[in-house]
Amino acid sequence: MKKRTSGIHLCTWALCLGVSWGTPSRAQEAGPVYIQGSEVNLRGGESTDGEVVKKVLIGTECQKLEGAEKKGWVRLKCGETEGFTLEKLVGADKPSLEALLAQAQDVAKSTKERLDAAARAATLDPQNEQASQLLSQLFFDVNFKQLAKDKRKGGLHESFLVVCNERAQQNRRTHEQCLTDELEKIEYDWHQLSIRDSRFVSAMFREGNLVVYTGYMKSRAKGRFDPEDDEFNIVIESRSRSTLSDTLRASLQKGARPSARSEDKYSMFDSESADMPTLSSEAYQIFRSLPPVWYKLQEQSGERFILVNCGSISGSVLRIDLHHRASVLTSDLPEGDFRQVDRVKDISKDDSIYKLQLCNHQGCQDSITLTWPTDEQGIARWKLEQAQGSDGKSHTLDEHYSINKGAPNKVRHQHCNNSDE
Repeated sequence: MKKRTSGIHLCTWALCLGVSWGTPSRAQEAGPVYIQGSEVNLRGGESTDGEVVKKVLIGTECQKLEGAEKKGWVRLKCGETEGFTLEKLVGADKPSLEALLAQAQDVAKSTKERLDAAARAATLDPQNEQASQLLSQLFFDVNFKQLAKDKRKGGLHESFLVVCNERAQQNRRTHEQCLTDELEKIEYDWHQLSIRDSRFVSAMFREGNLVVYTGYMKSRAKGRFDPEDDEFNIVIESRSRSTLSDTLRASLQKGARPSARSEDKYSMFDSESADMPTLSSEAYQIFRSLPPVWYKLQEQSGERFILVNCGSISGSVLRIDLHHRASVLTSDLPEGDFRQVDRVKDISKDDSIYKLQLCNHQGCQDSITLTWPTDEQGIARWKLEQAQGSDGKSHTLDEHYSINKGAPNKVRHQHCNNSDE
């Protein structure tokens, strides 16, 4: 079944697009008929929810039987199997490859109609290279067309920061390379990515399904997207996961990238691996509701303040990637190596108390209890706990207050010669 969080609905990527092909009147009479759809479900009853007893490919000759009672349905015998399907999916004449290829290239037709024609042509003749190329091209055309609509209204609008080139990095990567790296930081079989200007459609086959992301690259600053920016945002407008037909799979796979080695994917931070946990939709929304940058507060004589030590501030960054995998990174901000990277396995919320279940190279024993907001504006209370130590008991590993970036705060500076001001 197709599952899509936003954007176009195309039945399934098995490519039964529900287009009416003008069934000849002779198909309404008992006798031989031909399947017109790419892959038609023969069902046990006259309902689109009925059990699928057989899948029948385009061009297959079947016998039309009497016995259909519901308008718009026909009873067929295809080979030794009997069942029901929609009347518009069969016709008296065998589909023509030449006619279908002409329809797929007819710019007067909608992109969706052309995609359907290409799918039918490629299914009718799997060895036809023109049909296969048209199917792949029109698949992306349809998704780009829907992306334009989702960008204006109805899309997910999920924005993710990408650090494309670190300052110390010698071999600079293009934004297209950085986008590809972010998308492929997951286990998959093959991946075809189409980029048009700053917009993209990603079609990835993983875990037996076709996973499609659509979106665009956006500058962090206002104005047009600048290809020279070292940091930029990737905005996801739709996500879908579905089964797909053998025909579409073969077509997309021809121009796809094979899976990269794991050691080449997970190189951005420590603790990245193939088994990184993915947040549920509910947990994702909770995580994104928290401010992403937190400065650790020091306390002296009953007063809390941010200590800037040699130009750096101790703090934490809450980060999430394109695939909804979250992490808590502890570092000296605004720059510096991350001293600790914890993956967020799950997050829950009860009033103003957030509970983050963490995983790192030592396992999934730690958790953070974050209380926010508190009575003090912008300030949160952090408590890092270990569920079970070597003594078999739970322990509090750290407890402190933090303030989110942008909130009012007091700052004290300590220069590298240890003098305060």
